[in-house]
Amino acid sequence: MVLNLINFIQAAIIWILITPELLYSIHRQKPEGKKNSAASITEQFGRYASMMLMILPLGVWEFGFASAEEMIIYFAGNGILLAVYIALWVLYFKKESFAKAIALAIINIAVFLLCGVLLRHWFLVVFALIFAFGHLAETVKKHKGAE
Repeated sequence: MVLNLINFIQAAIIWILITPELLYSIHRQKPEGKKNSAASITEQFGRYASMMLMILPLGVWEFGFASAEEMIIYFAGNGILLAVYIALWVLYFKKESFAKAIALAIINIAVFLLCGVLLRHWFLVVFALIFAFGHLAETVKKHKGAE
């Protein structure tokens, strides 16, 4: 396993993804109920595995791109997704809605999938899909009960 600049860039991406979630959980007024459902466990398992695999190239000797175009797509795609993610979090802090919550969930999933596919890190793709199933189910469940 060789660590390179991509590992540190992906660590920064994770930091950008989790910071608004941490701020939201600290400042929200409503306590959450128990999270022992299968969807919640699947979500957390997929989330933490994806975050770990974003940094550690397990199953891949070294992160890298097959072409310059893939590198451009990686940086532009992640840049755009993260900018929209932060903007949506700002709007979500002001007024929560189901549509914003789903959009935030999809962007989070899309970042993991984009990184996994472009870096050919198939373990990351698998765990991103596991995370997608659990995260979308939990988001729908949370907002169905609130509306």
